[in-house]
Amino acid sequence: MTAGPIDEIEVWSKKLAPWRQDALRRLAVSNELSGGDFDDLLAMIKEAAGFQLTTPVPAPVPFAKVHFGGGKRKPIVLKSIANVQNVNRLVAKARLDFCPKALTVIYGRNGSGKSGFVRILRTACRTRVENPAKLKVLSDVYGGSTVPQSAEIIIDAGKGDTPVVWTAGMIAAPELTPIAVFDTLSAQLYVDGGSQIRYLPFGLALPHRLNSVCLKLKESLDAERLAVVGDKASLTEIIFPVQRDTKAQLFGRELDRATTDAKIDDAAKFSAVDQERLDEIAAILSAGSAAVADLTALIGWVESIADECETAATAFSDTALFGFTTLRNSAVTARQTAQLSASALFTDEPLPGVGSESWRALWAAARDYSVSDAYGSAEFPVTKTESGPANCVLCQQPLLPEGTARLQRFQKYMDDTLDVAATKAEKAVTDAVDALPPLIQLSAKGFADRGEQIRQREPKLADALLSFQLSATQRRQGAIARLAGDDSASVPALDSPHALMKELAKKLKDEKGALAKAGAAQERERLASEKAELEDKKILATNRTKLVKRRDLLVTDAAYAKALAEVQTTGITKRANDLVDKHLTSAVVTQFDAEREGFDIMYLNVGLSRKSGQTKAEFEVDPKTKLTRVTSEILSEGEQRALALAGFLTEVTLTDESGPIIVDDPVSSLDRDRSARVAKRLAAEAHQRQVVVFTHDIIFFNELCGAAEGQGIEPTTIALFGDQNAAGKIDAAGMVWKGLNVAKRIGKIKSDFAPLPKLLASSPADYEYKVKHLYGRVRDTYERVVEEIIFRDIVRRGTDVIQTQLLRYVSLSDALAIRFHEGMTRANTHSHDNPAADTVPVPKPEDFNADIVALEKLVLDLKAESDAAEKARPQMKPRK
Repeated sequence: MTAGPIDEIEVWSKKLAPWRQDALRRLAVSNELSGGDFDDLLAMIKEAAGFQLTTPVPAPVPFAKVHFGGGKRKPIVLKSIANVQNVNRLVAKARLDFCPKALTVIYGRNGSGKSGFVRILRTACRTRVENPAKLKVLSDVYGGSTVPQSAEIIIDAGKGDTPVVWTAGMIAAPELTPIAVFDTLSAQLYVDGGSQIRYLPFGLALPHRLNSVCLKLKESLDAERLAVVGDKASLTEIIFPVQRDTKAQLFGRELDRATTDAKIDDAAKFSAVDQERLDEIAAILSAGSAAVADLTALIGWVESIADECETAATAFSDTALFGFTTLRNSAVTARQTAQLSASALFTDEPLPGVGSESWRALWAAARDYSVSDAYGSAEFPVTKTESGPANCVLCQQPLLPEGTARLQRFQKYMDDTLDVAATKAEKAVTDAVDALPPLIQLSAKGFADRGEQIRQREPKLADALLSFQLSATQRRQGAIARLAGDDSASVPALDSPHALMKELAKKLKDEKGALAKAGAAQERERLASEKAELEDKKILATNRTKLVKRRDLLVTDAAYAKALAEVQTTGITKRANDLVDKHLTSAVVTQFDAEREGFDIMYLNVGLSRKSGQTKAEFEVDPKTKLTRVTSEILSEGEQRALALAGFLTEVTLTDESGPIIVDDPVSSLDRDRSARVAKRLAAEAHQRQVVVFTHDIIFFNELCGAAEGQGIEPTTIALFGDQNAAGKIDAAGMVWKGLNVAKRIGKIKSDFAPLPKLLASSPADYEYKVKHLYGRVRDTYERVVEEIIFRDIVRRGTDVIQTQLLRYVSLSDALAIRFHEGMTRANTHSHDNPAADTVPVPKPEDFNADIVALEKLVLDLKAESDAAEKARPQMKPRK
């Protein structure tokens, strides 16, 4: 990393708040934030926001260039995957060892177990696949094994072999993130999801990682805010029977976090004198102005019922009812999940049902008795006292070790994440029930009388209101039933008349005004106003506790809002993206184009377009057409695979401290020409990093091994196979015969022949049988000599590629042709079925050794003659 970006980041970071400088420093030093660091930063933010913290907050250290450190860490080496248990059909304790320096090629037919190993590696290491369902690794669904899924991934990060334990569902281990995995699932994401550079060079990564820290802090603050404040403030709202602009109601509406206790006391003061005055005014108004009072009461009722109808129309809509069903189902599912966990955890308990609802009620009662009566404030469960074992709160008997352990298991289960989540989900259902509008006016005893008053004025509105009352009541019952788990009952349509009721209230007010002008004195209005003030003040006094609680919640909520403002990421994102554009974008595009050219897909009208996010810089594949934004809808499967490989190799090439790569089935859907290009590219990459390739394509296997050998790399090869019992077994004999080149075939023949001389002395018949088979392998090798040595792989069986530029190496003198014919004749003679008359004697061990030596000498002479022929020809320009 050059000094330029680091200097820019240092200057920029000094403009940030102290906690952000501290976060950048810790990220630069440790490369990650520990849980303690994260807690310290969160505490700093909360202190700045005005929270009262009891724990001291460490002083921030300003960010400086020295925190970047120097040098690179030693590259990680993937040594093996071992002790695999209960993964797909892989054999128990399955193991694969990898070449620690260059290239490992693992071959196996379909069902041999390759995918099982790859699925483990892609969940443990770095992959573009993020969908948990896609990353799920199945156990042996046919074997019925109860052993937990696990494996060990052995790495060397500079301190010797270190095992990293893998278990199903685990988050990718941080120490394995330098290892990148490419397979069919991730290939689709590289095409349609963009070639995302997830691990930026160190200096450029810091602002993006600071964004990640900010988002995590925001998530923590949001969760705290929801738990501490949530919608509790709305639950402290004071309900006035009649909505009006009295001082009491205005105080309740305008109460905020700055309202003092003194102001609350003054607004909510209601004495015995106030009550006497209220009674006096009520008597005066009822005696002299019954008509106006009735009209006033009717107006108040109409306005209240209109508001209640409007609230009920929303609270009991189809969407709301569906939400209640979903909320209840989520709670049931969460509890069932917790109970399933309990069933698995407590299978050996004396009595069944641990974790059930009745059991949990018993546990809660026992806890309450222990805390309230038996053991005071001691933490439940109490298993021992100063004098010895505690007594069980249920059976009153001293707790034996087995009982103590059982209580501790029960407590651990009650603290378990699944049970806590289930309890939280059940509380959400209870809170939803408590929050249902009570329909006070619609269910009041005087509703029918008021309805008749409305009917005398507007019959149709009275019918609509009565219909709404029935519908709202049924829907509220339906809501309660759904929250209780019963959504079988149908509910009527809900058509709220609140708008018409508000129009009626306006008419009634006009009528009241006219009536007052005609016969009411100003004093009567003054008394009515005073009565309203006293009534509402009395309600306010009754609910003083709610006022204080709401004020305190608003204070806390304001502190959270201030803290959340501290973790906004807009400015950091913009600056981070500017740095990426300046120092990285051109490198990504250049590398991507180079990879595409190597795979001969430059003709595809695609490229990379730069886009940004809150926590990462991302380069997405751009199909350069307005018809569709999905590249996979345009390209063939082979083009998609080549494009995905280009994106993957771009990513690992430019990734800071990128380590080994694991490539599964890289040439799926590719033609042979591009398959050869991929082999050449992966062999070249093996010069830069450790490369592990899984394939079922024997031709590609040969191409990859040939490309590696052509670049001076001796690949490590492994052959996997599976049978009816298990997969993932390693063939002790190595690669299948057709996957071996001439040199390895000769080596295998010599190895297989080594025990035969002793066999001749003990069983000439077995010797004849086996030596005849080996001569068949010699004949196969002579045939491969024609393809690989004489014609230099210009034409390969099974491929449609002809490398005409290699014709300059082809030369076969008469002498070598005769030697080839003679050797092939001997191989044919001893491998074919000969007459029973023993006209063709069985070759002796020394004869076989001589034939092998002749074959090896022939191969050397053919190579020498081929090289000499090439040197003797005029220099040819290489084909582009």
